[in-house]
Amino acid sequence: MPEVNQSGHGNELSPAQVQSVRRELDLILSSNRFTGSKRCKEFLRLIVEHALVGELDQLRERMIGVEMFGRQVDYDTPNDAVVRVRATEVRKRLGQYYAEREGTPAVRIELPAGSYVPRFSWVKAEELSEIRPGPERTISAEKVAVQPLQDQSPGILTNRFAPGKRRLIAGIGVCLIALAAIAYFNRQRWLTSNGRIQSLVVLPLENLSGDPKQDYFADAMTEELTVDLGQVSALRVISRTSAMNYRNTKKSVPDIARELRVDGVVEGSVVREGNEARITAQLIDARNDRHIWARAYTRGLGSFLALQREVAQEIADAIKIELSPQEKARLQRTRIVDIEAQDEYLLGAHLLDVGDPQHALGYFQKAVEKDPDFAQAYAALSHTYSLLGGDGLLPYIEAFSKAKASAMKAIELDEGLADGHLALADAVANLDWDWGTQEQELKRALELNPSGASAHWAHAFALEKLGRIPEALAQLRIVLQLDPVSSQSAAEAVEANYYARQYDASLDQLRRLQAANPQRVLLPFWFGVVYREKGLYEDSVRAFMNLGDHPHALGHMGNAYARWGREAEARAIIPRLQEHIRQNGIGTYEVGLVYAALGDKDSAFEWLEKAYAIRDKGLTFLKVDPCLDPLRSDPRFQDLLRRVGLPL
Repeated sequence: MPEVNQSGHGNELSPAQVQSVRRELDLILSSNRFTGSKRCKEFLRLIVEHALVGELDQLRERMIGVEMFGRQVDYDTPNDAVVRVRATEVRKRLGQYYAEREGTPAVRIELPAGSYVPRFSWVKAEELSEIRPGPERTISAEKVAVQPLQDQSPGILTNRFAPGKRRLIAGIGVCLIALAAIAYFNRQRWLTSNGRIQSLVVLPLENLSGDPKQDYFADAMTEELTVDLGQVSALRVISRTSAMNYRNTKKSVPDIARELRVDGVVEGSVVREGNEARITAQLIDARNDRHIWARAYTRGLGSFLALQREVAQEIADAIKIELSPQEKARLQRTRIVDIEAQDEYLLGAHLLDVGDPQHALGYFQKAVEKDPDFAQAYAALSHTYSLLGGDGLLPYIEAFSKAKASAMKAIELDEGLADGHLALADAVANLDWDWGTQEQELKRALELNPSGASAHWAHAFALEKLGRIPEALAQLRIVLQLDPVSSQSAAEAVEANYYARQYDASLDQLRRLQAANPQRVLLPFWFGVVYREKGLYEDSVRAFMNLGDHPHALGHMGNAYARWGREAEARAIIPRLQEHIRQNGIGTYEVGLVYAALGDKDSAFEWLEKAYAIRDKGLTFLKVDPCLDPLRSDPRFQDLLRRVGLPL
């Protein structure tokens, strides 16, 4: 490593040194580490340019807040961390840039901890012309701590300026005070106008631990903050499944906001170290790309889930949203969670996100074992049991009985937990066919979290099963507003349009979903059923074959074969389904679907009665399943509808 010397600033630098700093700055700002963050680029250029011309008085926290973020001169720096948050991120990105850079730069630009004054370090002058920046390479991010900074004073360096320079700085200070007054007036006008933020998105919080294995923790914190903000009825909050599409994006905040049709954007980062974690968060008015609020927090892991409620309340306060007494009470709930239990819960939540309920189950079970009062873990456990039952991976009665018990425990521990009511709604519908309680629990979930896309989708799905198609589609439109760009909302639209008999719309959504997420597990099933209803039987069977020996796919494939006129292939499906029934009790409803398409009504009703005896989940689709259309005119079908509790 060549020798370096560290320089001061402003009039201490030669013209050649100033030029080399600016060349290095341009290289840094065009690197991969900075091209994706417009604000970090602006921040670094601002502090470097002030330093190069000796304007060190402008490199105080307060003055940076005024100049870059539009704060008033007397703003509350201890509680408004907007400058500290941005400095921490710039410091991290600079460290990553130099760690990844090959070769030795002619000058190194650094931002020392605890300061906003950049430091410039040169190699020996005789070596300067021989050093060239090398190509970039990618390595993992280094660990960065979020440190509270005090308002820094350049001290004696200021006294080195000539009187003329001091007068210039004083003049700049007067201008900045005037600009601050304008900013204050604009803020007050914003607060008293109709320009309040009424919708926002929480972008994926960045994992700054330096360990990619901790991504699940940052994702979970993003989800918790989204859910807690969703409890504020005056806000429309975009679902995390849509927000995750903007992880590592190079799009600007205004561009993201336009795509999602929101007024505000929350962004930030999480660092987990030992039994503590730090979160930084900032709120930006996307309509003018202006920072409204920023804070940094450090908490023990046991209270970290509760912290998201505190952040949500502070954001609501920052944009002057008046919370109802009930909303205030929910956001002020605090409870220390066993650290190990919380980790098991977060790992399970990550597995659910990636579509692996079988492995998620064990993590949620461990979470409630370690902390029997952990309401969120019970709600997640209930949801997982329902998924396993719905996918035919557990016997129906076992799955939905356990789902109901876990959901009731979650509500017992925390009646204000929307996910608990959502889980109970699903369980009572599938286990008890109790449609009244299902609707009551869904409405309660929506009261508690009006922006809950999953609750609106569950309500849409429940209404569909009851044959209330227009109401269901109205709920679906709300889902698409709350979750506009995720593959999950597209999948939900596929299903909703299928049961509404809008097969062309369903197929159109399927093709979009396939283009965006070709690996999605259930794509072949939905292509199979939609192709079948459009009379494309060969395409339908080919799609079902991609799913292998799954009882749900077999039943629908047998139905397609029968409607195609290939009776032998349809009948050959029945013994395969009977083997599944012997192994795990799943497949009785599907045998009924095959016989219905074969025109054997007596056998179809025989198997539907067997499905009734074991509370087969398939019977919840009696009202809307197009495979059962050949049976609908038979009095036995009306009797079955009545006994399942569905409207005639």
